[in-house]
Amino acid sequence: MKDKQVFALDIGTRKIVGLLMEKTAAGYQVVDAEIREHNTRAMLDGQIHDVEAVAEIIKEIKDTLENRLECTFENAAVAAAGRALKTARGTVRKKRNRLIEMSRDEVRALEVEAVQQAQYQLTQDEKEKGESANYFCVGYSVIRCLLEGQEIGSLVGQIGQEAAVEVIATFLPRVVVDSLFSSLRRADLGIQSLTLEPIAALSVAIPPAMRLLNLALVDIGAGTSDIAIVKDGKISAYAMVPIGGDEISEFIAGEYLLDFNSAEIIKRRLSELEEIELVDILGNRSRMASKEIINRMQDLVNDLARSIAQNILALNQKAPSAVLCVGGGSLTPDLTRSLALHLELPANRVGIRTPENFDSIMVNSDFLKGPQGVTPLGIAYNYFTIPPVPFTKIKVNGREISLWNIGEINVGTALLSSGIALNNIYGRPGLGKSIEINGVVRIIKGEVGAPPLIKVNSQDASLETPVKENDEIEFAPGMDGKDASIKARDLVPAVRGQVLVNGDLIDLEPVILIDGRRCSPDEEIPDRARVEFKSVNSLANILLAAGLSPHWLEEKNLRYYLNGQEMFLRWTAVEVWVNGEKARIEQEVAAGADIKYSTRKLWPLIADVAEEIKSPDMVVKVNGEEVRLIGQGICLTSEGQPVALDQQLTEGMKLELDTNKGGAILSDIFQVINIKPGLNGRLSLKVNGQDAGYTTPIYNNCEIELIWEN
Repeated sequence: MKDKQVFALDIGTRKIVGLLMEKTAAGYQVVDAEIREHNTRAMLDGQIHDVEAVAEIIKEIKDTLENRLECTFENAAVAAAGRALKTARGTVRKKRNRLIEMSRDEVRALEVEAVQQAQYQLTQDEKEKGESANYFCVGYSVIRCLLEGQEIGSLVGQIGQEAAVEVIATFLPRVVVDSLFSSLRRADLGIQSLTLEPIAALSVAIPPAMRLLNLALVDIGAGTSDIAIVKDGKISAYAMVPIGGDEISEFIAGEYLLDFNSAEIIKRRLSELEEIELVDILGNRSRMASKEIINRMQDLVNDLARSIAQNILALNQKAPSAVLCVGGGSLTPDLTRSLALHLELPANRVGIRTPENFDSIMVNSDFLKGPQGVTPLGIAYNYFTIPPVPFTKIKVNGREISLWNIGEINVGTALLSSGIALNNIYGRPGLGKSIEINGVVRIIKGEVGAPPLIKVNSQDASLETPVKENDEIEFAPGMDGKDASIKARDLVPAVRGQVLVNGDLIDLEPVILIDGRRCSPDEEIPDRARVEFKSVNSLANILLAAGLSPHWLEEKNLRYYLNGQEMFLRWTAVEVWVNGEKARIEQEVAAGADIKYSTRKLWPLIADVAEEIKSPDMVVKVNGEEVRLIGQGICLTSEGQPVALDQQLTEGMKLELDTNKGGAILSDIFQVINIKPGLNGRLSLKVNGQDAGYTTPIYNNCEIELIWEN
């Protein structure tokens, strides 16, 4: 391939076009071209889904042209579709030697720096939105150049102390660009230049001489519709609508029960034929007027036109002076008319742009003469008119990546371009722990993080190490240090010895509390924990180790009132003896001690509070004979209500005790005497000479009469 030739590829959703363009004295000549349709739906909405299938088609086109032209293609100029397109503006101002003319390389360096500034701004905006996609610049356009603060057409050859460049740069997610690069590599092709499809189409469809007008270019492909706006002599905005001709084909397929390829063929013939023959998937044949099919898909055409119009209005803030449509999808019947209606433009202000109007480009291939030929021609033309930034091929962890060669490239730049985030490449130190141990704060440090592994061509390197063509970078992020780890047994001294508890040997183990909760010696201690360890030879600890539940060891100190006097009861539900002597729970014992314990009620009863509350016996006379009622010689109340001695004592309970009154009633005497029933009549009951009933209260020394009456 000659120096003034370029092999360009338009990798579209439905088809791939390859052409060889040559720059001549008279302009630009398409030497040869080839077109292939995808055998499967290997691409959707401009995104490559099947890299192998796309690479196979590219290889077919490449091999065919090489054989026909008897040459070899090593690289290709390509363009990416605007799927997931992001745009950002960047401006760079530089002080310089005012006595030296600005070279093209100096201007290009300014432009690239402005692109980097735009990429930085895009990254910051994405972070604020909580997104973290890795973007790749696929093209840019210079909006304006300034020299000494004054706008100027071109900086090349100018002399001045301060120069500035403002660009609008377009970015795609790295995954979109990587799939394009991967397809080219599998077809044995490198990257000669990369741009965006609307930029490529714009370069030929709206040349600089037309850009003083406010125009919109719409490149309607199979999967996407790319939009570019020009006004005031420059490109002002780009956008993408994720709808294209495939939606029309899918509608026809569903409406008439056709496979997708048949529907695609019918869509293309609607403008050429008055009647279409249909053969559905069941083999049924029918003929239908093209107008009828066009009428049925009118709603979908209107939806596509509406989406495009809305994006144009959003970008331009008003309807442009005219709209130029390119791409195979622009041939969709009634699309331009519908687009004019939605933009409220005269029908003759929305038209189709074809290469037949390109004065400087000579085209021989018929398939390049329609609107579908604009983008592939633009890709080749863009290569000649906007000198591409060369790419450098570098391998990162065995994967080949292509980088813009913008001067010295270092490892950090290469890693970022490969999609590796550099914000956490150094292993972070393990988290430490702050632990309070018996009131004293102690810091337990985590392990130190490891640095990243960085090698260039198997030699140790750093992020600043320069890299060049075909260098191989090995990278692995640093390993995080382990978080601090400490177990309970690491904080307390070892204790040895045994005691005998109710005949069983118990090892003395320390009692450790974490935030008030008892834990085992092997339990991990969390950060900010409050750790307490207590003497292991207290009876409480030993009994816990013996299996006694903690609630048996809880000591209760209850306050109550007896006849208005404040009283206290100290109560433990377990009784303990050490070496035969009564002991208290908090008492410490030596190793080898013989301990015995027994449990009683968990909660004290009223009968347990004081010796004087124990009820004396009551003595009464029944028919002249003394009768003793055991334990019912007092009256005990709380808040005016009688209480029993077996009732639980509660905190703050107020008890009233009257030893002059009994807590018995008349019917209680029948528990201790036997009375023979009379043959007839009823039993007359009297207490101290007064008629009484079974529930009449009785007291000490009462005289009771029980008489059967006829």
